Amino acid sequence: MPVNVFFEDKGTAGSRTLLARAAALGLGRHSRRKVNLVYAGGPAIKKLNKAFLGKDRLTDVIAFNLPPAPVPGSPWGEIYVCVPVAARQAKAMGHSLLTELLVLTVHGALHLAGMDDATPALRRRMNEKTSRLLKKLH
Repeated sequence: MPVNVFFEDKGTAGSRTLLARAAALGLGRHSRRKVNLVYAGGPAIKKLNKAFLGKDRLTDVIAFNLPPAPVPGSPWGEIYVCVPVAARQAKAMGHSLLTELLVLTVHGALHLAGMDDATPALRRRMNEKTSRLLKKLH
């Protein structure tokens, strides 16, 4: 499975294999493509959100499809998950940080695979697919 997992905060690093599997599930037919999965702190996510999306605020997950590179084996995409935002959302939802990281990982992977959540109907469809995929992990 060509998913590279990186942790800015090593506290969540114990779940590397499970998180990589979650990303691969979300990628679906693209699961053989190389993807970097980065679990970062607030400042890093805020900086990415401002630089690439023009939003000067924290967000939970950002996914980037990368342009084709001339170097074989270059990543196809990157998913950035904000661990502090995930922790707050996990507490609000009443589940574990790992569960929230898995939700956000699949969500980001679905974005890379082409799903959109720009409207309430699209978001509902994406959330339903996320839920179905997470059930496959257990």
